[in-house]
Amino acid sequence: MEIPKYNGTCHPNEYVKQMRAYCKINRITSEPDILELCILMINSSIYIPEGIDNLDKLIRALSSHPTFSIFKDSCKRKLQVMKYIPEEEGNYTATFLADFRSLCNDAEIYDHKEIKNLLFSTYSSNEFSRNEFLKSVEGVNSTDKIFKAFSDVVFDELKVIKYGSLITLKHVLTGKYLSSCKMKYQTGSKQQLVFAGERSNEKSNFSWSLNSCNSYQTDKIFYGDDVYLTHKATGHELYIERCYKSPTTGFAEVHCRSDYYYSTLRCNTTKHNNTPYVKTGDIITLRSSDFSSDYSDEAENFDNPDNYILSSHNYRFGIGNRTFQEVVGHRGRFNGSDEWQIELIENNYNI
Repeated sequence: MEIPKYNGTCHPNEYVKQMRAYCKINRITSEPDILELCILMINSSIYIPEGIDNLDKLIRALSSHPTFSIFKDSCKRKLQVMKYIPEEEGNYTATFLADFRSLCNDAEIYDHKEIKNLLFSTYSSNEFSRNEFLKSVEGVNSTDKIFKAFSDVVFDELKVIKYGSLITLKHVLTGKYLSSCKMKYQTGSKQQLVFAGERSNEKSNFSWSLNSCNSYQTDKIFYGDDVYLTHKATGHELYIERCYKSPTTGFAEVHCRSDYYYSTLRCNTTKHNNTPYVKTGDIITLRSSDFSSDYSDEAENFDNPDNYILSSHNYRFGIGNRTFQEVVGHRGRFNGSDEWQIELIENNYNI
């Protein structure tokens, strides 16, 4: 370890701390000797008054020198221009926050409101993160908790599902995944079948693209948004067919088709979720809303023939020597068979 030097580009407390560490390594334990070294290694352009007989007085003398005010102003300017680059672009949050906190200490910024405002300004154009951060630090009067809130918002952002994302939907009751393949139903529409299957190595069978039904929906998916699903492997859209019955139970058939017909599905929240937007791991329900008016869980239009809920159950059907777990559409109220856990495979950050 090289002997520390002071030229007005670090905090006096930090300088003395570094000198103490140097002296300890070199077995210099006498306070007068440590003080003498500290004074000797101060740049000669910085005036030190006579009568400095302990380290505390030295720190006060350095803190009252104009170079320290310049140093603090410089640190504050750095804080004002700092910008956080999201994790998905390769930045390391822990390093960013450590640098930010160090600059706050060097600039002697301890006011919680000022720290919040400076951190808020590091978000360049991400309105979502800015708003979430403001909500999470409201009423917080602890520096540690402010930095923890920033970190939580950053990682929460990575969980938010966006339009164009590649996702899976796991049926909560049976643990099977919404899937499709190139095989076709032998009854009903005879379109490409949809089923609930195991999560196999053939990832494309249970991977779906989550797409926007409206041009103004381009970023994060909020509960109440209308979406449609495209099967990753075949590029065909999921459709709940009210004119044909499912093979085993006679509910509405669910299939994939290639003629640009798709079911508009309203993404509904459940009691398990506590945010207005959809995140990976959330448990959701999907109800067709192709021709229906607005509705909610509390006031649903049960009589509308186009309002079908995407569901599954343990009933199976066979094609050749293979069996498949049915995925169906049913009318009426939501129940436990209608819950799906959405899991993010790959987010779309280029929208």
